[in-house]
Amino acid sequence: MWRGASRTVLLGALVLATTMALAPAAGASITPTANLDQSAGTGAGGTHNLGVDLKFAPAGGDSPRNLTLNLPPGLLANASVDGGACLQTADLADSACQVGTGTVTADAYGYIPIPTAVTFDLVPPPAPGDLAGLAVNSNGTQIGSTADIRVRPSGDPAGVGVTITFVLPNTLDGVPISITEINSTFDGLRYPTTCPGTPQSFAIAVNSYSDATVHTAAAPLAVTGCSALPFSPSFAVVATRDRTDKQVKLTTDITQSANESPSRSVALGLPVSVLPPNVAAVKLLCANLTSGTCTPVGSATAGSPLYPKPLTGEAYLTGSFTGLSLTLIFPSPFPLTLTGSVDLTSNTTTFTGLPDIPLTNLAVTLNGGTYGLFEAPCGTPSGTATAALTDQNGDKSATVPARFTVAGCSTSPGGGSGSATRPQLTGAGSSGLRTGRVSLRFRVSAARRGAKLAAVTVELPAGLRFVGHGRRVSGVAVSGARIRS
Repeated sequence: MWRGASRTVLLGALVLATTMALAPAAGASITPTANLDQSAGTGAGGTHNLGVDLKFAPAGGDSPRNLTLNLPPGLLANASVDGGACLQTADLADSACQVGTGTVTADAYGYIPIPTAVTFDLVPPPAPGDLAGLAVNSNGTQIGSTADIRVRPSGDPAGVGVTITFVLPNTLDGVPISITEINSTFDGLRYPTTCPGTPQSFAIAVNSYSDATVHTAAAPLAVTGCSALPFSPSFAVVATRDRTDKQVKLTTDITQSANESPSRSVALGLPVSVLPPNVAAVKLLCANLTSGTCTPVGSATAGSPLYPKPLTGEAYLTGSFTGLSLTLIFPSPFPLTLTGSVDLTSNTTTFTGLPDIPLTNLAVTLNGGTYGLFEAPCGTPSGTATAALTDQNGDKSATVPARFTVAGCSTSPGGGSGSATRPQLTGAGSSGLRTGRVSLRFRVSAARRGAKLAAVTVELPAGLRFVGHGRRVSGVAVSGARIRS
């Protein structure tokens, strides 16, 4: 139902107008056009207001019905407005959730133009899987239904990006109206970080109440300054060996500042002498992710300045015996599938085609256990992993080393030990050899990064024996000879 500041004007106009509702003519249709106003800025990765002017040129009293805005990949709305409070409770009187302004023009009875000033407010998601909702607000009253804001999934023909879907009204209190134009400005959109020779398009698709045919229109989005964006990712690795076997729990973490270009590709390399692949892990190979029967081999966590809480997903071993992959699956509202090809020869996993979404961190944790993807023999407990990354625009690269030591190598079964995790023996000595009343002294302590001590064995040289009863030791005695010194 359409209510707004122009209600009084509209009712006055209706008194002068005919009261007969005109039926749509046989040739009723719409012809949409789209134009952008980028006078507020075009800088890559920046936050800019974007003007969008949509005209529909309805004929025969027709009016647009289902309107879809497909923002190009990388042009993203900020869902963390007001700390995420806008996604919890709708308050059209609170300007903190206002993300745009505009004017909607409609013709009453097909020929009385009524312009109405509106704001666009971020509200809770109207449907499961939505990133957020968008309300068209006129003086605290919502016009029409809440629009869906969704993130297109990986593999979508339009690319990973934001889609906004409106259902537009065609009546006001039972009076026919025909929307002719929506001229709006969306505030604080995050711009893409790619600058292709042919600009990406801001596209719309719309049908009408009298014609289900979908009509499209598009306008190019100019983006500049991609090469000026910083690109300085950091990389860290944490590996912890299981207490009961050789497998490890492994976490890799890539972090970046919010103002940097996101990565388009990432190749993670692990030293095979420290963390060789565990052949038994093929037991968890997933041939069909859609089956719902696959067992995760780990998890993934990502943080973005455009969303108020971390994104969490699962990691799966996919592909085939001749071509393994590590696939990260994130659910809605960011339905992303990130697939990395595994090279067992170089012990490297390479992700390509990553979406243009700013991430301040991307952490992948691979489980230990019998079917953990990696093991640690502990002959070489320390090494250096590398992350080779390329930015979204493809003109910057970085290779970042990460030195790490496998925790738990000192006492884990079946492996060697590194000096950094070996228990320490100090203060060893003896006394009383001349008198035959011998005392031994020593101190054994666990290493700072090693496991706790479970048992200590003391072996005496020939000529000395423990004195006691059963398992109780009361001293050390000389046997088989006299001690002269």
